[in-house]
Amino acid sequence: MKRLFLRTYGCQMNVHDSERMYGLLAVNGYETAASMNEADVVLINTCAVREKPERRLLAELANLRRIKKTHPDLIIGVAGCMTPRDGDLIRAKAPFVDFLLGPRSIVRLPEIIRRVEMQRGSKDRLDQVDAVDIFDDPTPITPVRRASTISAWVDVMFGCSFACSFCAVPSARGAEVSRPPDEILNEICELATLGYREAILLGQTVNAYGRDHRYQINRGARLGFISHPLERTDFAWLLRMIDRSAPEMRVRFTSPHPQLFNDDLIQAVAELPTICEHVHLPLQSGDDEVLRRMRRAYNLDQFRRIVDKLRAAVPEIAITTDVIVGFPGETDAQFRSTLRAFKEIQFDQAFMFIYSPRRHTEANEFGGRVPKEVAAARLQELIELANGAFQRKNEALAGRSFEVLVEGPSEKNPRRLTGRTRTNKVMVFDGPRDLIGRLASIRAEKGFLWGFEGSLVNSQ
Repeated sequence: MKRLFLRTYGCQMNVHDSERMYGLLAVNGYETAASMNEADVVLINTCAVREKPERRLLAELANLRRIKKTHPDLIIGVAGCMTPRDGDLIRAKAPFVDFLLGPRSIVRLPEIIRRVEMQRGSKDRLDQVDAVDIFDDPTPITPVRRASTISAWVDVMFGCSFACSFCAVPSARGAEVSRPPDEILNEICELATLGYREAILLGQTVNAYGRDHRYQINRGARLGFISHPLERTDFAWLLRMIDRSAPEMRVRFTSPHPQLFNDDLIQAVAELPTICEHVHLPLQSGDDEVLRRMRRAYNLDQFRRIVDKLRAAVPEIAITTDVIVGFPGETDAQFRSTLRAFKEIQFDQAFMFIYSPRRHTEANEFGGRVPKEVAAARLQELIELANGAFQRKNEALAGRSFEVLVEGPSEKNPRRLTGRTRTNKVMVFDGPRDLIGRLASIRAEKGFLWGFEGSLVNSQ
């Protein structure tokens, strides 16, 4: 058998893309290599959202250059979001790379590798085997080799049709394409049959599902998913169909766009027992002028109203977010608006970053770059404010019992178990190993920044 080594950088979608690539090559006779040195094929799945993963890719490629000198038959591929956007840079800095694979072309991976093997020793240009077209159809079903047997990623749509000025995703993953609902429902039902307890629905803007009308209404009606030709097949509708089809599953989703978080979706989150009480809602900035220049299509008051409606409909809900500081032109007063927004909204957790310039984005051409030391100081101030609030929230929940999906041994203390509440908070506790993969009621004894330490009440 041939051996594959796959390194993944980036978001949940990249992680699931790697699961699909593993699945495709596994059915084509590949097994997993323990290291790059032992592999026949090395594949680096890249992220283009920030600069740090790009620097790590270049370090990986420098190491692979050395390995390939002693293993000339090694096939090296670069996949992921960098390849459609920065393929020219990868080719210039690493001409020994055998192929590039875009995130919309994953289904073509086995074919690409075969073509590389066939061209060995020929004078043909190796870049002819690249597959980086952002207009490729990303929806064909592929085998998946999942990292977990408990919780599973499920793609519901691909790409993004928003035009945020800072974001590299549309130029990497193309425009929105929704998967047919019958394929999504069949996948989730199969996961339930296999014993999975949780499905995490993925989409770059997951609540844009159905806007592109990718699938035919008649097909859905014929298969019994759509009762009326005028039925609105949007994301709230999809959640209701999943709840009806797999009532034994816990369901999460990420990441929605605030502009599309309507009242019907809020009602679905509130009324459907399968949907977990957690919404990750990216804010990006707490200042309206910065949001306008980011082209986020909402203002702070509109964002806050969504949060208020969610908390009114689901009092126990956890709201998490993303935020960028140091966006071009951001003044100290505008940064203070973000601090005030965090104080007012009281998020449960946040991913906080300094703005990272991206090629081929509108913001990359903006003036008013914030000095690195100023941006770093702003980030540190926001982190200190936010972390204090996160810890106080969790401390206030001590004494409460939570439904926890037990995932396995704790990384920091393998003698203990860890899992996640329905609000997506980490719970570490003592318990028997046969709880792994099951739901358990755990009492939170102590709250921390990262979650809770608890004690077992009972299990299901």
